[in-house]
Amino acid sequence: MAVITFSREPHSGTQDLARLVAERLGYRYVGIEELTQAVTDRSGVERAPQTSEHEGRALSLWEQLGEHLTGDREAYTTALRAVTTDLAAADNVVIVGHGAGLFLSDVRTAVRVFVVAPIEERVARLMAEGGGTDPEQARRLIEQRDRDSAEYIRHAFGIDWLDPHQWDLVINTGRANAHAALDMLVYYTQSLIRDRAEQVDLGRQQLTNRIETALLADQHLGVDKLSVRSSAGGDIVLEGEALADADRERAELIARRIAPRATFDNQIVIRPPTTA
Repeated sequence: MAVITFSREPHSGTQDLARLVAERLGYRYVGIEELTQAVTDRSGVERAPQTSEHEGRALSLWEQLGEHLTGDREAYTTALRAVTTDLAAADNVVIVGHGAGLFLSDVRTAVRVFVVAPIEERVARLMAEGGGTDPEQARRLIEQRDRDSAEYIRHAFGIDWLDPHQWDLVINTGRANAHAALDMLVYYTQSLIRDRAEQVDLGRQQLTNRIETALLADQHLGVDKLSVRSSAGGDIVLEGEALADADRERAELIARRIAPRATFDNQIVIRPPTTA
């Protein structure tokens, strides 16, 4: 019982591998289109759908993408974390795209896979999919998508996406035998068993996600740098910078409506706007 997430260099053959893993394990497969739609439904922030011509394209600079976001960056990120956590809590799922596994770095039964491939093979795969009129153009497209993906991961998670320490497994599809890689992933995943403590932790994360989503959706709430987390002792901690005491109190009131039995630690500070 586990969750497997796949992040990848664009056009590295990841989706085929992910589907095979899901099929072998009997897990639910959540591809990038389904994940994108779930995040849009949760956040109300839209992102243009993936197409075969740019499979693997990740979000990059939030305001300057070919795949534009319309809405709030924080709302989108919070919704992505919430959707990912819900899928992980349900267990037995394979998720592809958006760097989703990086939200599960503390989940022992989450296998975070990063897939790479030689540039020549990626170019060939992109051209076979109809992207690029010649190898040089296809190479330029891939290099741009790599920059976009790196920028997205840096903005969303503050890490270098090519740092192998951020992932549990790194698979080079240009060198690794596909059947051997599949067998390894299946064997590794089947060895993982989620205990009650981890399920409780995921439940707490689901609750804090719901609260943060509700707070971000309140257009009358003046709190900047908002975040909601669970403390080591199980308290729900509200953090951010409020314009006034009323905003600080409103945030806690909304949170208590969602989790009436929880203990709250309201650490939102008052930082009214200053004039030059």
